[in-house]
Amino acid sequence: MVTYTPVGRDTLALRGRYGWPVAAGSLIATGGVLLTAATAIEVWVGVASSATAAVAFWSFFVVSTIAHVAAMFPLALGAGDGRGAAGSSVIGKVALLGFGAVLLTNQSTYLLRAYLLPEAAPLAPGGAAFLLSLGVAQSLLLVAGGFAIARARVLRGSARWAVLVLAAVALLLGVTITVSTDLDVVTTAYFASTISQIVAGILIARAAVSAQAK
Repeated sequence: MVTYTPVGRDTLALRGRYGWPVAAGSLIATGGVLLTAATAIEVWVGVASSATAAVAFWSFFVVSTIAHVAAMFPLALGAGDGRGAAGSSVIGKVALLGFGAVLLTNQSTYLLRAYLLPEAAPLAPGGAAFLLSLGVAQSLLLVAGGFAIARARVLRGSARWAVLVLAAVALLLGVTITVSTDLDVVTTAYFASTISQIVAGILIARAAVSAQAK
């Protein structure tokens, strides 16, 4: 039987084993801030409007993707000992790391189709279906990871539910993009998603952690 003992932040710092929530949360929040900036440029300025806008968009978008992918490692594996936010759940660890891999693929494919090879995008057979499948897989993996984190109770307080709420927002975004043709609605959904990333990251970075004792 596993019991969970609350451990204060000062004690955690002294033990030197729980810096991973700060690392994971900071990376998620940073990725959210950068993706918010990239989205603002894409929607309100235009990536092709100037060289400065293009450089800023690409820098923000690429670094935000790297930050989000990198965050999955400490979130899933902790400080390298395999004891991250999902606790002992193998499914949770695989889901979080899998989410990072699919996210990287999804974001890279978006850049490829939207900016690097836009003329090939309409001609690519099954391209839209492939992107949709990536989005669905990404959302389901985040849901699985979020459930594992909530069940593990390693993160305390609101941080325990942060990834699960983030997954719900991501699912809502996917549905909105799929069914809505209103640009304002889609734009609002994008910003709701990026802002939720910032909030989730802050909650995780500030979270107290439960020590597992058998």
